[in-house]
Amino acid sequence: MDKPLVTIEYKTADGSRICVEVSTSVKELLEQSDRQIQSQRRQDRRYLDYMDFIEGLTDTTMIHPQADAADLVIRMESYRQLYSAIRELSEVQRRRLLLYFKDDLTHRQIADLEGVDRATVSHSIERALKQLYKHLTD
Repeated sequence: MDKPLVTIEYKTADGSRICVEVSTSVKELLEQSDRQIQSQRRQDRRYLDYMDFIEGLTDTTMIHPQADAADLVIRMESYRQLYSAIRELSEVQRRRLLLYFKDDLTHRQIADLEGVDRATVSHSIERALKQLYKHLTD
């Protein structure tokens, strides 16, 4: 008994498209694999962000342990407040801030990536920074 075939379209690195016919069970396995890969990439990004955060805390040299310990506590509290403020932003604002500050993308590049107007990205980042400033100075 023949299983029904479905067509899957792939985009290659050079921009061309390839169509492949596979059974529905193979398509489901491919989709599940894609979801697992995306999930792993998200976990990897979170882990790398966490490691960057931890490395920032451990960069202190211990010349004067009391002063460095106090500085470390102050820095940890500052990081805690910053992360708390960032969590209050919308997902879009957080993503755009990361792309702008961490990935060094311009407003135009972010707009092209998201398929929106550059002014929209600029206003979003500006509002996010104002919200962070307000949260951190209150």
